[in-house]
Amino acid sequence: MANIVDYVKKYCGTTFEKQPLSIEDALVLAELSYLKFDPVLEQMCETPVSIKDLAAKKDADLMFADPKYGKDYRELFDAALSSVRFSEISFSFYINRIEAENETQFAAVTYLLPTGEAFVAFRGTDESIVGWQEDFGLALNKPIMGQKLSVDYLEKVCTSFKGDLSLGGHSKGGNLAVYSAMNSPADIKSRLIHIYSFDGPGFRPEVIRENNGEDVIGKLISVIPQSSLVGMLLNTAEDSIVVNSRSVGVFQHNPYYWVIKDGTFSRTEITNQHRRWINTFNEWIFSLDEERLERFVNLFCEVLNATEASDTRELTGQIFKSAGNVFKKTRDIDDDTKEFLQKIGKSYFDMVKDMMKSEAREKMNEALEAIRTVKKS
Repeated sequence: MANIVDYVKKYCGTTFEKQPLSIEDALVLAELSYLKFDPVLEQMCETPVSIKDLAAKKDADLMFADPKYGKDYRELFDAALSSVRFSEISFSFYINRIEAENETQFAAVTYLLPTGEAFVAFRGTDESIVGWQEDFGLALNKPIMGQKLSVDYLEKVCTSFKGDLSLGGHSKGGNLAVYSAMNSPADIKSRLIHIYSFDGPGFRPEVIRENNGEDVIGKLISVIPQSSLVGMLLNTAEDSIVVNSRSVGVFQHNPYYWVIKDGTFSRTEITNQHRRWINTFNEWIFSLDEERLERFVNLFCEVLNATEASDTRELTGQIFKSAGNVFKKTRDIDDDTKEFLQKIGKSYFDMVKDMMKSEAREKMNEALEAIRTVKKS
């Protein structure tokens, strides 16, 4: 089964002038934003650098210096470089900020297409612990630092670039693309063609209302795998494109597993059971007031800090040391905090229990109806 690398190799022999940007193209650009451009691109430089010049840089190999996904990144970049379609793009306005003290992980890059359009890609969560912490902050009403930076970034790009543009990103990058669009001035919104969110988490309803989200929702294209977790957090799948994946569970979040058939995503539907589980979790999040939710998120971040790991590799590579530090942290939690955790835990499991009872009743009713049907025949 083909993935986005196969898509670029087989179906990208046509220029953007002849065939406009597709959803599959947008995913390719979103994934290229994960490359480690720091050794080869000057931050926030307005001068475009072609993909061919990028490949010729002395330290080009460092772009793929990711121990887990480096092979995928290299294959996608090489395929794009060799294709008719992507060999014409240029890179500009690259930025990468990781600030542990502010729990901020933010990166973005803008691609210039030969059609005169631009595509702004926001990077999703990388391997840093800071990125994980920031992801949990998305559940809160107040914007996280990455969301604020996405608005500033989009405005800076649009100050120099005056043409039409699309925005996109995978995971948290999709959330940042939507947030920056919601909070952009009218002249930028009028230039937006599409906003692509690839398995990106959504927003609390009040965030959309307060930030005039209705103005940009019509331009949003959401794509999620059939067992999506991240992309259905604070969100529904009602208006999303659901795609088949070669993997299962949480691993479906990796878009290199998403199936492309005959040049387009292989589409499917989300099962009712999976939808119920995700909806139950979302309802629980929405049921918590801001104070309790913020307290829960802060506690989770404190536990991550207790691991003393700077990224997820260290977290898993030093699992026993991490476990010891986490145990010490949880042991030192005061009685009030323990009571708080017990209460919000109980509220979640009560909701899950109700959902399971409802599901069991539904299955029983279906079985009884099947028996009645058989008796009548």
